[in-house]
Amino acid sequence: MKPFTSVLTACLLVSVAAVAAERKAEPVVDMNKIVYDVKDPALAKTWKESKIFEKVMAQGFKIDSKGNYYVATARWSGREMPATLSRLVKKDGAWVLQAFPSEEMNDPANPKGLKSVLGFEVDRNDVLWILDQGKIAGAPTAQGDEKIVLWDLKTNKEIQRYEFTNAESDHKCSFLNDVVVDNDSGFAYIPDSGIFCTPTAGGVIVYDSKNNKVRRVLDRTKFTIADPNFFFNMFHNTYNEKVNTENPMNTGPDGVALSGDKKTLYWTNLTGNVLYSLDTAILRDFTVPEPYVQAAVKQVITLPSNTDGMTADRDGNIYMTALTLDGLMKYDPRRNVLERFVHDPAMVWPDTMSWGADGSLYVISDHLNVFVDGAMNFDNPPVPNFRVWKIPNVGTAYTAP
Repeated sequence: MKPFTSVLTACLLVSVAAVAAERKAEPVVDMNKIVYDVKDPALAKTWKESKIFEKVMAQGFKIDSKGNYYVATARWSGREMPATLSRLVKKDGAWVLQAFPSEEMNDPANPKGLKSVLGFEVDRNDVLWILDQGKIAGAPTAQGDEKIVLWDLKTNKEIQRYEFTNAESDHKCSFLNDVVVDNDSGFAYIPDSGIFCTPTAGGVIVYDSKNNKVRRVLDRTKFTIADPNFFFNMFHNTYNEKVNTENPMNTGPDGVALSGDKKTLYWTNLTGNVLYSLDTAILRDFTVPEPYVQAAVKQVITLPSNTDGMTADRDGNIYMTALTLDGLMKYDPRRNVLERFVHDPAMVWPDTMSWGADGSLYVISDHLNVFVDGAMNFDNPPVPNFRVWKIPNVGTAYTAP
């Protein structure tokens, strides 16, 4: 019945989308390759002589209240990358990445530095919640590599950090993917995709920033592992290929969102198409037994596409990237209605979303499916490899005061 259900859901989405107000996205940043603006001459030389020079990809994208752009470039390819977290700025008419907060902080040899950042968030107080997955080129981590760092953008200083133990984030299996923040309670929620073990070792990490404590829940459960029966291909006018043909993707929790009222956490597994939810009151109470946590998980809806990035607005709407539909989906929990929100054939692998202060929604597309197959053309691709899109006047971010 599952294939039929998926087809039926897809048909319903198309039907709804026919009457829904589909929005247009406009490119605001285009890059074929990642160019670092490196200050340290020795670091610049090492990078230029590296085999992976200008052959890496961008994944995460966020905006602060002043409109500054931030980009994560996780060190999936190697440690030679000059930075894993950067500001994206225009220099001499071209987009470049400048290490943030500094090149020293981005040095993988620095015991307190950032090793490999994928997910991060800018909260309503202009604090960067930097999630360091720690793993460089997939290698196991040491204690202190996997962490969350809170960086105050107003004072440009670190204000807090928490280093995950092996029990909280497995040094071999973990793949810390994203983070959502509730400023009202001080809690943050982190999906661990668990990609470096088979079967996937996924879970959800709950971080209590006020007490600097962590609890891991839903470890390696049916809610946090890759669906063994789910397969997806990416077909486009410019690229026509399977996703990671040599080594099919098996990824647990990836996309995550917090409802506008902060009462519900939503997530999906990248290798899967089910939207799950859980009351945050249960997650915030570390005394609730694990069986009760599992029993409280709700299967919200079966999606017509798997998703990588998610976010929410203050009105309760959930926005999800649609990998096989080249765009974004919008889910209204109040009406239980799913709509196609944005579609563009050039929006290949829409990844992370972010809100602008003016209510615009931004999303970065990065052709991850092409990159993981080693087929990315960094010189003259049919469409830009890395593109930041803007959808004007969508709503108010869940992180707003």
